[in-house]
Amino acid sequence: MNRMDLSERAKDELRELAQIQEEDVTNLQETKEDLEGEKPGKQDKYRNILKKKFCQHWKNFWPRLSEDVCIVTQRYETLIPFCNPKMPAGPFPHTVVLHGPAGVGKTTLAKKLMLDWTQDNLAETFNFAFYLSCKELNHRRTCTFAELISANWPHVQEDIPAILAQAQKVLLILDGFDELKVPSGALIHDICGDWKKQKPVPVLLGSLLKRKMLPKATLLITTRPGALRELRLLTEQPLFIEMEGFLEEDRKAYFLKHFEEESQALRAFDLMKNNAALFQLGSAPSVCWMVCTCLRQQMERGEDPAATCRTTTALFLRFLCSCFPPLHSGGPRRGLQAPLKPLCLLAAEGVWMRSSVFDGEDLRRLGVDPSALCPFLDGNILQKSEDGEACYSFIHLSVQQFLAAMFYVLELEEQEEEGLGRHQWHVGNVGKVLSKEERLKNPSLTHVGYFLFGLCNERRAMELETTFGCLVSTEIKRELLKYTLMPHGKKSFSVMDTKEVLSCLYESQEEQLVKDAMAHVKEMSLHLKNETDVVHSSFCLKHCGNLQKLSLQVEEGIFLDNDTALESGTQVERLKIDESDAQIQKLLREMKESNPQLTIESDHRDPKDNRPSSHDFIF
Repeated sequence: MNRMDLSERAKDELRELAQIQEEDVTNLQETKEDLEGEKPGKQDKYRNILKKKFCQHWKNFWPRLSEDVCIVTQRYETLIPFCNPKMPAGPFPHTVVLHGPAGVGKTTLAKKLMLDWTQDNLAETFNFAFYLSCKELNHRRTCTFAELISANWPHVQEDIPAILAQAQKVLLILDGFDELKVPSGALIHDICGDWKKQKPVPVLLGSLLKRKMLPKATLLITTRPGALRELRLLTEQPLFIEMEGFLEEDRKAYFLKHFEEESQALRAFDLMKNNAALFQLGSAPSVCWMVCTCLRQQMERGEDPAATCRTTTALFLRFLCSCFPPLHSGGPRRGLQAPLKPLCLLAAEGVWMRSSVFDGEDLRRLGVDPSALCPFLDGNILQKSEDGEACYSFIHLSVQQFLAAMFYVLELEEQEEEGLGRHQWHVGNVGKVLSKEERLKNPSLTHVGYFLFGLCNERRAMELETTFGCLVSTEIKRELLKYTLMPHGKKSFSVMDTKEVLSCLYESQEEQLVKDAMAHVKEMSLHLKNETDVVHSSFCLKHCGNLQKLSLQVEEGIFLDNDTALESGTQVERLKIDESDAQIQKLLREMKESNPQLTIESDHRDPKDNRPSSHDFIF
């Protein structure tokens, strides 16, 4: 098809859309009087109730974050066609998908749009807006689509026919698609276009996504990346908008605002940036708040925070413990041990069940007393939502994953297990946490695994025991070695396995664990692609006493950052490459000195053509 064909096809599509819009306007005039006659009645009442609800959400947002989050939401709101008056007039996509990692503001933006509608900012575009939480929909039974969207608003139920008759003036927000729990294939089975028919909720949602139900309504969906593939298959010509949360400049600005002294702010920012995993998590405003809060407290006490930022586990543990400082006597505060264990159980089951919001039924089933969660609500580790029945969520998914790892580390006595309803837990054992098969199905388990290794550090175990007065299991190290690290008769790990193992061991910062884990490894092949790989390998390889052969491949320029990787061959680039050579050479020399029988084969590779460069290491 040539450009002329494409041009004519585009014109035909635009003419068709214009004709549809003319028909929509005609239909709208026929039903408009139905709703206008209600003003200032039911429509205004609905709008006012929603306004109160979403205003409250905005007021209760994270401490000292509202202004910063507002900047982020405004940035992405302008990318949504129906929110930006500066966008060219004309038909816009009927389906918009906001996607991004946990905590970057997807739900906040969705609720902000609802608030905008109640304040008449979207009134010209939409007569009605409905917000649907996928977590809440998981508990709904068979109903009609009309009942589904009006379940919490009985005063608009009798007006649903008139509202849906002008579907082109309706905004539907489906929040948290990745949290939807439906049987395989349920979203594409028995698709229905009749909003008056009783159907299972997955059928109604599938019908909406496939645009069989209310094809002219505008649909906005929020999701984490894991559900994107399914959404691409389900939705019709959607507009995908990636939300990245805090960009690097946003994070830096937040640090400068949070610290009184610029020098402290920049030091704290650099410490976070040097930990690639932690810096990536910092795209979530709540994680930035945690890091700033934790490091500022340390600096105010005259402590060096460098070790705290070395691993994500160290930072999260320090933040958790800082919420509950020990008494002047040095002992733990009373009453913390009992609520910590159900909190960790809640986190662990949430990870396994892929849920990040917990309601009263979840708490009752696990035997968790809501009053036991108060210390963690006060410490801003948990959030509480009062939309109908109280619901709880962790400040960020990574905090939930960290506490889930703590569930495996804390010792539970038999009576505690019975009190927490052990027979009703949906939680796998350590072996399943570390299973490749399970982690492929549930990526959150990978992060739980990293935190598990991080909590094996003896100093961190002491910090936990001192703060909460609880015992840390002495069996956890043995379990980790049993399930993943000893290669069961193999002489070496595969390349992918090796890098993952080294990352886990680095997270532990426990030299003896590294020695035990690598005791049987005689051959190893490593491909270092970035600076993080070098850091993790440097920590672990020094303790591989029985290693006989190391094959090392290093990408050219892995130490170059965005500011220096501008032109190939520049003096700055040359210095950076020399620096990386020196660091790796030093590591390999130390390995040879401590292990004379070791044979090392290594080269640098240019990532552009995958050929060895002139910087091969010779021994």
